[in-house]
Amino acid sequence: MPFLNERGGAMKNIAVRELAYFMCRNGNLTIETFSNREEHDGNLAHRFLQAKYQAPSKAEVYIKSEVNVLGKDYLLHGYIDGLLVEDDEIIIEEIKSTNADLDLINLDDHPEHLAQAKLYAYLYCLNNDLDKIHIRLTYISLLDYDIRSFDMYLESDEVESFTFDLLEKYAAFDDLLEEASLNKENTINEIKFPYKSERKGQRDLMKAVYQALRDEEILYTIAPTGIGKTMATIFPALKTLGKMDKLFYLTAKGSGKNAPIDAMKLLEKNGLKCKTIDITAKSKICNKKCSHCNPDECEFAIGYYDRLKGALTEIYENYNIYDSELITKITNKHKICAFEFSLYLSYYCDLVIADYNYVFDPHAHLVRYFEDDTYKPKVLVDEAHNLVSRGKDMYSAILSEEKVREIRANTVGLDVSIRRECNILIDKLNSYRDMMRENALYVSVNQDVSLDNAVTGLVCAIDNLISVYKSNKKKIPNMDKLLDGYYNLLEFSNVSESYGESHRFLAKLENDMVIAEYVCLDASKLLLNTINDSIHGIVFFSATLYPIDYNMNLITAGEGKYLGLESPFDPNKLDLIINNNVSTKLRNREASVDYILEAIETLTNAHKGNYIVFFPSYKYLEMVRERLDDYDFEIIVQESNLTDSERNDIINKFKNNTTETKLGMFVLGGAFSEGVDLIGDALSGVIIVGVGLPMICDENNILKDYFEIKYQKGFDYAYTYPGFTKVIQAVGRVIRDDNDRGVAILMDERFTYNTYKMLYPPHWKNVKIINNSYNLGKELEYFYKDRRNKNGL
Repeated sequence: MPFLNERGGAMKNIAVRELAYFMCRNGNLTIETFSNREEHDGNLAHRFLQAKYQAPSKAEVYIKSEVNVLGKDYLLHGYIDGLLVEDDEIIIEEIKSTNADLDLINLDDHPEHLAQAKLYAYLYCLNNDLDKIHIRLTYISLLDYDIRSFDMYLESDEVESFTFDLLEKYAAFDDLLEEASLNKENTINEIKFPYKSERKGQRDLMKAVYQALRDEEILYTIAPTGIGKTMATIFPALKTLGKMDKLFYLTAKGSGKNAPIDAMKLLEKNGLKCKTIDITAKSKICNKKCSHCNPDECEFAIGYYDRLKGALTEIYENYNIYDSELITKITNKHKICAFEFSLYLSYYCDLVIADYNYVFDPHAHLVRYFEDDTYKPKVLVDEAHNLVSRGKDMYSAILSEEKVREIRANTVGLDVSIRRECNILIDKLNSYRDMMRENALYVSVNQDVSLDNAVTGLVCAIDNLISVYKSNKKKIPNMDKLLDGYYNLLEFSNVSESYGESHRFLAKLENDMVIAEYVCLDASKLLLNTINDSIHGIVFFSATLYPIDYNMNLITAGEGKYLGLESPFDPNKLDLIINNNVSTKLRNREASVDYILEAIETLTNAHKGNYIVFFPSYKYLEMVRERLDDYDFEIIVQESNLTDSERNDIINKFKNNTTETKLGMFVLGGAFSEGVDLIGDALSGVIIVGVGLPMICDENNILKDYFEIKYQKGFDYAYTYPGFTKVIQAVGRVIRDDNDRGVAILMDERFTYNTYKMLYPPHWKNVKIINNSYNLGKELEYFYKDRRNKNGL
């Protein structure tokens, strides 16, 4: 609900810190900007200093007041770090933490800090009718908690003049915000569904999404391919947005962002004016295409804040949809970091399209939305089955002895304290060798606090080194390599703060180097905490949320409602065939190769088209590839570590030439088994080798044991369900629209076990069991003859 002025009109709500930083911040991006560490450590330093206050001094004092500038009412508000009383005198204290040498800090280094203190001083003078005020800007070192303070006495007229001057300058940009807000509100109310007709199940989905977000609920929905889930989720979600609501559309992979961006562009053509941004990973949108980011030596980071407002004003005034191409164009023009700009720009957008971690990862999420109750985020989670594994990854981390040794080698002669802390950490890691004498893998339910302390010690030593060199305006040799190790340490330290009952501590040897891991086995309670604390309605949707109780248990600890929808496609258009005379278990794979080759030969001879064979591993793929001979079609093999460009090139090979047969040999669960639309003749069929089980190993067996105790379904939760999800996704590549017809051949005896038959999606009807190439050929001949007859050929 908006604040009202004394005349009953709405006021613009603006935080003191937001105003000070927007109007007064200048200078460069820094390593601290990227580490996400300074904010956490700064909060601890604040509390340390505030704990020393003696009554009647107070910490975190909320203050607000109505201010009218150029005919506009603002509610200026915020929390004063310290309202001190010394010798009967009131002092407004603003606290800032720093890694810099305190002796080298000048009052004008960070004008936004002093501006914040002055704004609070104005509010206090206004509310208490004071003529002058004592303000104190205090810097506290994150290295040793020493402090340095700047004190000054200011007349109330001076802080009033300063405040009004800032607000008058801010008003021009605020006019843009107000215009965008009105445009959003008006056009959302007016916009109509952009298609003449609705697909089967689409109205049910839209109704459920609208109700869930309106009522701030958790909803799961299995939305089969063809329902039009992107528009059917975005359109009703937009209709629920209030003035302070923000909508997030989350995807697991970069390719998943194309659909929501295209949907918003279509709605824009139909009259919608809604500020929308696609946040792209730093590695992909970097202006310099750097693998390592060192802001101290990047021209897009140096002077970033000096040029930020110009770039922000240009893009906000002239565009509504901000994809990576537009952001790159604007940031190259203004010479500012594209990634940091996209994060900043997102705060002024109504719809944010981003990866899961920008909402659920506590060390990567957009703080302003998820640690500030000013906004009310509503969330749509696409391909939500991926959040089971991705959630666990967000709360897991790895630390290697090799990485620590690299840090030590790269800092020789720079700082003896780093070598000392590296040695302490290496000794700690090596202490696990004794525990691994009997078992190759050491496992504990307990967090190792002494390891955490050793990591923190090294992080602080690196912080100090960076600070000293920066203060002396010197460059650190091998800085890129040092930062790589530094960020790895930070990640491990961050995850240690979330360690709980669903975590395990692991230690193992690789190439005689110790690897330490904090592994999250079940992130559901952590994800649910984020939802309960910060999110005002969330919808999880996917075509493969099977079984639903498994996904609900591992994403939101069983909380939420569920809606299942039928596939809009005729099930007879998918010729679903199982060969259960084949075993693809590890010990039987050599014997299975001939059966797979027969299936490939029969399928490609039956009908000219594009086909994909999905394998459970690269090794299995190569085993079959080596035996392929005397073929007259193009073979396209998925290599490991494909770039986005290489992936798109392969997809285009399937799309651009459909007159000659092509055979793709891909890995199940990889870049091509979900999030890819190969419509019509671009894909005629798939062969899926195996049931997709994750590798049976010690780590996955730890998962199995954990879930056996928790749900009495250890093997299913650790192996069966994650594997079969990949199978359903791969089969889903075949039928992508109403005109598609195609074949899916599943090769493994286990597909006809009751365990797997119970997992079949409802639209897997008319499943046929065919175990020899002769009958397979006859079935395919009939299927494609029927297709030609129906097409009038």
